[in-house]
Amino acid sequence: IIQNAKEPRLRIQANCRYLELQLEQSDPNGYEDIKRRYQALLETFKFGVETVVLQLSYAQFLAYHDQNPEAAIAFLKSALNANLTDLASSELKMKLADILVTQNKFNQALIYYTQIQMRVKNSTLSQEARFKAAKTSYYKGDFEWAETQLKVLKSSTSQLTANDALELQLLISDHKGSDSLHTALKLYAKAELLSIQNKPKEALKVLETILENHKTDPIIDQTLLMQAQLYEEQKEYSKAESNYLRIITDYKDDILVDDAYFYLAELYRTKLLQIEKAKLNYETIIFNHEDSIHFVEARKQYRILRGDSIN
Repeated sequence: IIQNAKEPRLRIQANCRYLELQLEQSDPNGYEDIKRRYQALLETFKFGVETVVLQLSYAQFLAYHDQNPEAAIAFLKSALNANLTDLASSELKMKLADILVTQNKFNQALIYYTQIQMRVKNSTLSQEARFKAAKTSYYKGDFEWAETQLKVLKSSTSQLTANDALELQLLISDHKGSDSLHTALKLYAKAELLSIQNKPKEALKVLETILENHKTDPIIDQTLLMQAQLYEEQKEYSKAESNYLRIITDYKDDILVDDAYFYLAELYRTKLLQIEKAKLNYETIIFNHEDSIHFVEARKQYRILRGDSIN
């Protein structure tokens, strides 16, 4: 496509995807070469609407691979000076706000999320910006304002945004009432933020603080689940297994038990290679949790492990 496409937009998209694939297969030693190639493409195709996809990709590279979020922020602010459509500028502002959140610059991020909502009203992007604004307020510990925004989003035309909004609203409403200072919930939000900031060890420490100091708080099962998923990312599979089993044993009547069964089954199937245990956990979802969002995938994987012919 890069060699033969006549349309610039198609060549830009192909170049961009090619670099992203290279990045997936590269280690930090190769980042400098990838960085030069991004810069060469931007020099060739210039700033504008057609290169927004390339600009977003480069900003993502700078912030999360090159570990230079300040450079990504400066780059995106510069890119916004080009002659852009409302949609293109909103896409750049979304990426800018996302990076600002990872730098704890919440108020600046909220300004950009609000601008997107005003600029592309009633669009999916606008609804996503509203959700991210609510999530930013959640990270700040401003749970009341976050809930107000999330209630609006529950009727979002985007099913994905509506589901995310409902999930976050339930997390806040179910847990903020147990403590007038919302101490455990604030710690949980802090751990979530550390996770998206790519600081898993720090996040795990915060979650451990919740487990040690807030043993009777209803957020414990949620804490165990997040901790288990972080353990998996750190390849500490036995610790993850222990957390999932604790949720299944101690919180068998709570809403996260089907998540624990499913993630435990996935852990047994893909990492620990204990197929019989994986089948047993998938089977539990199929027969005891028919309303679980994991039901379809659990049934599929169970049939594959059992040796059924899957169309």
